[in-house]
This record gives sequence, C-alpha cells and structure tokens, in this order.
Amino acid sequence: MSTLDSFVQTSKPPPEIISTSQEIRDRGSIFIANVFRANSEDEARKAVTHIRNVIHGQKRATHEMSAWRCMVLKPGKTGLAGEDDFEVRQGNEDDGEKYGSGRVLKIMQAEGVIDAVVVVSRWYANKCSLLAARVLTTTRIITLGMGVKCWAP
Repeated sequence: MSTLDSFVQTSKPPPEIISTSQEIRDRGSIFIANVFRANSEDEARKAVTHIRNVIHGQKRATHEMSAWRCMVLKPGKTGLAGEDDFEVRQGNEDDGEKYGSGRVLKIMQAEGVIDAVVVVSRWYANKCSLLAARVLTTTRIITLGMGVKCWAP
C-alpha cells in the first residue's frame, strides 16, 4: 500500500538524522533523542518540524524539546580573516516542557557541540525534564573532520 510520502516530490532532501538515542522510560513517559546536522537556526527549525510532522506524524509526541548551536559568519564578514569572522548562535525551545531544552543546551555547550540540533521527544505523562538531559548523556560524542563535534551513537 502506498502512502502520500511516495507521491510527494521535493527538490531538497529531508533533514537526515545523525543519531538516535535508545528509548528511556521513566514514570510513565518515554523519551527519545534525535540529532540532526544544522548550519543555521533555520535548518534547526526545519529539522524540528520534520521530526514533529513527518517522523512522528502518526504518533505525535507530547513534547518535542529542541536545542541547537550553529557556527555562522558574522554580518559583513567574509570568513577569510579567521575565527573572529564567526560566532556561535544557539537557542532552545521547550514545547511546553519546563526547562527541558535549556538542560539539553547546557550539555551541548559543555561538550562543545556545534552545527547540530538535538530534539528530545517525550510521549505521555508527568513532568520530569531532568531526564531529557540524561537522554543525551547516553549518547557519546565523536569528533568529525575539521574539529567539528557532533553527536553519534
């Protein structure tokens, strides 16, 4: 049986998941973290939208908390003058889960993760946003070429 996805054609590929954590269950809630590459806030938001509407489209998560960090060129700079031409832009969205994404962002900062967005999805139950940060500690960090750190299984 075909789905609508098999008929939809786009010129851009969907955001690609770099890594997915193991499922964590706690007090009736299920948590899963997904990591995408993101070179801008716009790419980070597209990844969150993709996971919310496509990957979890059939079984929506109660919350999709996200945090991102991206190295971007400063306005008016060319990038040829060295590292002073760049800045880290970062942000997070709780999606109704109080403080969850802020904890994820703090872990990303502490580990030096750049050019990535982490989306922690939660299904069901009571608030335990500390666990959202613990999901990420189960995922190790690897260093990719050019010294860029990103999440990996």
